[in-house]
Amino acid sequence: MAETDTKWGFDPQRPIPRVLRERESKEPIVRFFSFHDAHPKALVLVLMKAFDLEWVEWEPEVLKEEIVKEFQATGVSHRNWGKIQACRTLMTSRGFWEEYNIFSPIIQALNNNDPSFDTLRRAEISQLMAGVDMAFGIERGDFSDEIKGYVAACAIDAGIMFLPPPLDFAQLYLSDVKYVCKVCGNVDSLDLEDGRCDLCTSRYKDVHNLNGRAADGVPPEVGTQISVFATRDPGEVRKRFQELMLLGSAELNDNDPVDVQTAKLVVAHKYMLLRRSQLDEQLKELGSWVTR
Repeated sequence: MAETDTKWGFDPQRPIPRVLRERESKEPIVRFFSFHDAHPKALVLVLMKAFDLEWVEWEPEVLKEEIVKEFQATGVSHRNWGKIQACRTLMTSRGFWEEYNIFSPIIQALNNNDPSFDTLRRAEISQLMAGVDMAFGIERGDFSDEIKGYVAACAIDAGIMFLPPPLDFAQLYLSDVKYVCKVCGNVDSLDLEDGRCDLCTSRYKDVHNLNGRAADGVPPEVGTQISVFATRDPGEVRKRFQELMLLGSAELNDNDPVDVQTAKLVVAHKYMLLRRSQLDEQLKELGSWVTR
């Protein structure tokens, strides 16, 4: 039996119940919402085709009732319902893009896990990579410094110093870029765009100077003699990861810290690609039930 024959729990060797025979024209949509591994973007595209943008504003009970009625669905699985609610949140609010306590459970929901808003669950790199990739396929936004810091913290906890796309937005936080002033010796975070020493420019000498600019009267050349460095340099891991992406496969040394980090990133990247392939397969199977 071909693998596609049992997709979403449908086995042609078993008799089709009468209730399904009566709505065969609705296949495969009647099984889609009860299939636990439905891709979040596929769910959104199906709902957009049927209800346009109205569904994102409906009460949860109304939305679930309309799904069952419109598609004659056999039900909406617990995991799919979590993904639908997560997608509604990232489409209608800034929470996912700005607050880590909203970002984290939505990442879990997109990855087929039960989201919890009461307990913070650290996301794995593979979950972050696939989750952000899926979110970008539904809605596009700019992440806040809080989210960048959260993603960087997850990477540090995993022992990783390089974040490839789509997580590269947090690389600056992960690298923890600093400067050392060659004049006064001050070491501080390189968090301002002018690239000047905070002490030499008396940036914060006045307690009311909250605009981040150099103090009035400080010549423009003062404070520019700085040397920039990264506390966590991503260079070697970036190079190794890019090599593996070009080669497709290679021998990795379990005793080499760079290779260990690279292996984790390769696993995460493959998982992201797997989720993309699942989306392609589901959209092909759903056909006219989705809007492009």
